[in-house]
This record gives sequence, structure tokens and C-alpha cells, in this order.
Amino acid sequence: MLKIILYSLIAVTTALRLTNIVFLLVKEDTNVPLPVFAVTTVMIIYGIFLITKKFINKVTLRNLMHFYIVQTFMIAFNLFYVASFSPLRIHASEILVVGTFIDILMNGTIIYFCTRRLRSRYFAVVEPVRNV
Repeated sequence: MLKIILYSLIAVTTALRLTNIVFLLVKEDTNVPLPVFAVTTVMIIYGIFLITKKFINKVTLRNLMHFYIVQTFMIAFNLFYVASFSPLRIHASEILVVGTFIDILMNGTIIYFCTRRLRSRYFAVVEPVRNV
């Protein structure tokens, strides 16, 4: 169940980011710097790779967790880059490309639940056998 929810979230997030990047590139009046576009494009390509991998092979929970780890670091880079090197303000239509702190918190929660699920497979609680 967790894999289905995470996979659906990847598909929606990737589609929204791709749509927003295409919109901003067509608009040609954006405050987002080029490195942020490049990092977000890498994120979109990785998401599309996982979406197509599901149809070809099996996508494991570890693969989904790696996507969210990479996405967290890329959003942190985007936020740092925009805050440090971009004196302009980011508009509401550009927030999906840059990311927010809520995205980092949400991804951290997802990573926590994935790690917990992966570790629960290896460490099973065994009850002692009673001789009656």
C-alpha cells in the first residue's frame, strides 16, 4: 500500500513540475535562475525514469526512498541558491519549480516511513516458545 501511494505521489509531482517548467519556459518572464531549472529538470528526469521503470521492471521501496532523498537534497539546494544568489522575489507560479520547506518536511516524513518499513522486514519480533 505504501509503495502505491509513493509511486502515485511521484507521478503527480513529476507531472506538475514538468507542466510548470514548460509553462515558465514558454512564459519567458521568470525570476528562476538557470541552475534551479537544471536541478529541477534532473529531478523530473529521475521521476520519469522511475515511472517507466515500473512498467518494465519492478520498482522497490528502496528505489522510491532514493528518489525522495535526492528530491530533498535538490529542493534544499534550490532554496539555498535562490536565497543566496537571487535578489529577486519568486512568484507563486515559480514555487513548484523551486520547492518549499514543506516539501522537505514531507519528504523527510516519507523517508522515515520507508526506512521504518525496510527495517521492519529485517528485524522481526520473535516471541519465545513456551513448553507446556
